[in-house]
Amino acid sequence: MTVQQALDYLDGVKPNAFSQGVKLNWLSEIEGKIALEIRLETPESLEDWLPYTAENLTKTLKTGVPYTGVYTWWLQAQADLANGEYDRAQNTMAMFNNAWSEYLRWYCQRYDPVQEG
Repeated sequence: MTVQQALDYLDGVKPNAFSQGVKLNWLSEIEGKIALEIRLETPESLEDWLPYTAENLTKTLKTGVPYTGVYTWWLQAQADLANGEYDRAQNTMAMFNNAWSEYLRWYCQRYDPVQEG
């Protein structure tokens, strides 16, 4: 999934009036969390590619199929929160947390981030 595909997905399932910049900030936040909290990359390594901007729309995101729900649910939850739809946000965050846990479990089984550090 590319940056643009993630943004298009959000716009397709949850039409919104948020600017591209706002959505790119949300996407940058979750991509940074994946890099730091799951892949154990250094904060300095993020400086070369985050935050995402309009020039990064063709960049491939860190998680691939079948773990793209990490992005799609995150973006939906952020839109719900920004719209003040707190009950809906709670549901989408639960879906995000499930997607996050599945990706974390898969990544830790496949790689040993501490050993590869």
